[in-house]
Amino acid sequence: MKKLDGFEVQHKCEECDHRSEGFFCDMQISSLRVIESLKITNAYPKGATLFMEGQSSNGVFILCQGKVKLSTSSKDGKIIILHIAEAGEVLGLNSAVSGHNHTATAEAIEPCQVNYIRNDDFLEFLRVNNEACFSALRQLSNDYKTAYLQICSLGLSNSVADKLSKLFLGWCRAAAEEGESVRLKMSYTHEEIAEMIGTSRETVTRLLKVFRERDLISFEGSELIIHDTERLSADIDLPE
Repeated sequence: MKKLDGFEVQHKCEECDHRSEGFFCDMQISSLRVIESLKITNAYPKGATLFMEGQSSNGVFILCQGKVKLSTSSKDGKIIILHIAEAGEVLGLNSAVSGHNHTATAEAIEPCQVNYIRNDDFLEFLRVNNEACFSALRQLSNDYKTAYLQICSLGLSNSVADKLSKLFLGWCRAAAEEGESVRLKMSYTHEEIAEMIGTSRETVTRLLKVFRERDLISFEGSELIIHDTERLSADIDLPE
């Protein structure tokens, strides 16, 4: 295995320690060996672009390690982050299945390992492998749910403060953390948080200060501490 930026590039899928229930690559050894015969393993540094919005789709990217942000932008340059993909997800799946161009830009927000498979090979793999086809269907369903929750958050929230609180609570649910005090690893900049909820960096900075003053959250190093999820989920009457 080759080391890159603090992690080891894993070339053998069946020996990978990162597979777990719910991952696309959580399949039988025979299926993993087929993937190994089709894939090209690449390592990307932070800031690298895997594909661009509007670009034709040539293949899918199985994210093995690291995180990738999927974003879309307007003609005037405003960016909205649609999703933060984590290890186990397949990037470009919708475009590969539909035959459409990519609807988002994929950018590594930390060093990543990615297994690339050409569309024709990947679609044939799905056609003959029921297990892989079900895994792809499960991810497409999860992608739909993510889009639904984001639309609800952006469209139905009463204020930017409400959007920010819902974002934090969503992180708690994703981490399966509950209770009066929840600790989350905070790896996003104020700019990236702003792009997640469709606002400005200045607004996020100001609201984080207000949240701290109201003792809703605090920070310890790179950790975000939510003191009481019930208080945070209640209606928050904060100035815009």
